[in-house]
Amino acid sequence: MLRSHHGRRAVLAMATAAAGAALLPRDAFAAGPTITAKDDSFKRVQAAKTLAFGTSNDQPYAFMDDKTHQVIGIDAEMLLAMLEKLGIPGHSVKQIDFEGLIPALLAGRMDMIADAMYITDKRKKVIDFSDGWYQYGEALLVKKGNPLKLHSMADLKGHTAGSQLGTVYLDWLNAVPGVTVKSYSTMATMMQDMTIGRLDAGIIDAPVAGYALTKNPAYAAAFEMVADYKPKEIGVIGSGFRKDEGSLREAINWALAQIKADGTDLKILKKWGLGENNRHLGA
Repeated sequence: MLRSHHGRRAVLAMATAAAGAALLPRDAFAAGPTITAKDDSFKRVQAAKTLAFGTSNDQPYAFMDDKTHQVIGIDAEMLLAMLEKLGIPGHSVKQIDFEGLIPALLAGRMDMIADAMYITDKRKKVIDFSDGWYQYGEALLVKKGNPLKLHSMADLKGHTAGSQLGTVYLDWLNAVPGVTVKSYSTMATMMQDMTIGRLDAGIIDAPVAGYALTKNPAYAAAFEMVADYKPKEIGVIGSGFRKDEGSLREAINWALAQIKADGTDLKILKKWGLGENNRHLGA
């Protein structure tokens, strides 16, 4: 299932600090995480020897491989690398539509969210976020050849445009005068509407668009990403936690710093078509 998530964007300045983590000595993390929060969320996961995380089966972020029946993708593989650093051998995946992830987290159905969720001020009022995992911008998807000459948000005036439920992209589209906005539960449904002419354009995460066009010849023949479209924001992805579970968040941040220091994060990003400019080396 293809979804634009994942649209989850935040007005966050790109961090400048950072490369320092890569210069840490090999034994800098040997003692394990230093936990200052007083709750027992990390101890709970340690005792269970497994962590449950929520995703929306979202390619290329966190989805089930049809052949191996294992969870794969950018966020999934980064999290599994972090769990290895923390010595937690097990994991389970709770699959929920993207717009339901935060309510499910708050209801206690999982320990954390790890599914290309942008860190936004609005979301931070409800949940806490880890440090940033990686970053990217959105893409404007149109019919092949761009017959309507759509190159920017402003060009969408007088046209019908859409994105996925639960994304900030819908807020952006609704703020453009003269745009008829449609929302979709899946990317596949959105693309179907584009194919039959019910939708002129879609705003989706650039990695999702690139993955879809690369993996699906029918999509590649029907759609294209507008090459000169300038992303409205470069958003930072993080994982989400309940506000009263700071110790688990601190442990994940510790493990995240480890995989950034040894370059595991970059290897995973490259595996899924991203690169150095998608790394987020700050907090």
